[in-house]
Amino acid sequence: MKKIFALIAFVTLISSASFAQTANLNITLSDVLSFSVTQPAALTVNFDTEEKYTNGITALATDHISVVSSKGFVVKAIAGTVTGTAALTPGSVKLTSAIGTTNAGNTAGITYGSGVTLPASGGTAATIVTATSSSWNGSNSTNKFNVSYLIGANGAYAGKTTGANVIPVVYTVTQP
Repeated sequence: MKKIFALIAFVTLISSASFAQTANLNITLSDVLSFSVTQPAALTVNFDTEEKYTNGITALATDHISVVSSKGFVVKAIAGTVTGTAALTPGSVKLTSAIGTTNAGNTAGITYGSGVTLPASGGTAATIVTATSSSWNGSNSTNKFNVSYLIGANGAYAGKTTGANVIPVVYTVTQP
């Protein structure tokens, strides 16, 4: 009887024993930053009325800029090399940013530029979007931004040589 009791006690001790081991997960977090400027690649406007020369033309590019960032970011703009017969100045273009039409990313902590003057090439780029947080909202990683261009307001192009002209807008994105 003592042998049976000892065997039951021994089996009970073995079945209730537990063992623990540790597996380390080595995780490296790296900054992620990418962006694109999407359609339209060119905005074509025609100054063909007195009203357009006086008030300028507003051209809206929806979902124009897309940003994926693992932390806060800053989008800046500056003019490239202006071409054409009219010697247009980049300062005759004003940019206003807003959340994109199909944005699904994080909108917390975003500041939008309004009526930002486009600086000339060689100057200091102007900030048009500042985000203090990641573009991720938990399920979507991309912020999309609309950009409205106010071109040639206040008679800026009156008296200029007619013909085709191009003011390139060069965008950059950085993380602070």
